[in-house]
Amino acid sequence: MEKSELGKSGIQVSGLSLGTWAFAGGTLWGDSDSRQAADTIHCALDAGINLIDTAERYGGGRSEEITGTALKGRRSEAVLATKVYTDALGYDDVIAHCEASLKRMQTDYIDLYQVHWPNPDIPLDETYGAFEDLKKAGKIRASGICNAGPGCVGALSEAYDVAMNQLPYSLIWRVAEKQIIPATVEKGICVWAYSPLAQGLLTGKFRRIEDVPMGRRETRFYSGAWKQGRHNDTGFEKEVFAFLDSLMDVCGRSGYTPTEIAMNFLKRRQCVKSVLVGARFPEQLRQNLAAYEKEVPGDLMDEIEKRSEELKEVMGNNADLWIGDGGRFF
Repeated sequence: MEKSELGKSGIQVSGLSLGTWAFAGGTLWGDSDSRQAADTIHCALDAGINLIDTAERYGGGRSEEITGTALKGRRSEAVLATKVYTDALGYDDVIAHCEASLKRMQTDYIDLYQVHWPNPDIPLDETYGAFEDLKKAGKIRASGICNAGPGCVGALSEAYDVAMNQLPYSLIWRVAEKQIIPATVEKGICVWAYSPLAQGLLTGKFRRIEDVPMGRRETRFYSGAWKQGRHNDTGFEKEVFAFLDSLMDVCGRSGYTPTEIAMNFLKRRQCVKSVLVGARFPEQLRQNLAAYEKEVPGDLMDEIEKRSEELKEVMGNNADLWIGDGGRFF
């Protein structure tokens, strides 16, 4: 698995990464138990996937506990990333929450410590000042941020060496390309792409809105009329499924799967240093890995990306997949 350097830290991260937020039916790790979760993490490490992402808010800390237990005896093989949430970004809170995460994960250090969602009411200097002191204490090796908009990215001090901005980014959710990614790249920060398969839409499994389970209709891809998410937007169902029809036509003609095409879309972006996928069991991870490693011809990708440009334009500038009215990015 090809690896890239994480900022100036010297840490090498894999092009594909494993997220421990994978769920089915709204439950952490779906219906798999802790053993299956550990098997999935071991499968990732065996395949050369070293970047493992979790957060204190996933399952109320349970995800961190499962991840830490799974890494016993293999901690040195992993680049372990976790996140502190929006309500705990003051200096003292950051220190305390980092200590709690370390305890849950049974480790002495976190490779990449991230802000889960920035809080405009708490100065970035206070949050990242705490991160710097945690670095000096050997508790974290590098700092990152998730869901940072152009203003937030621009306000980050060069002194903090923020390594990556974790963003929702996929072939059918390219809103971040308009303002956020240019600002991120200008600041010398890499992109870590999450939701690369758009909650299953880019697997080919859902061809009509009726195919999508009601519980999955929570993002702004879908109408707020379904009352499944936290927005009241009209959604983009017509445009999304029209594009998916077009994509599946290309897949039928070329023999490539929509998942392979979705992975290649992100692999072609120089700013994207890792693609974050969720998996509930090893076989699912192996399928994602095979799709990631498959090479799709450039001319075919150019054709598909041109078609997705129209979708990108109708989606506006709000890069928040879940909240309307401008969203939480700033």
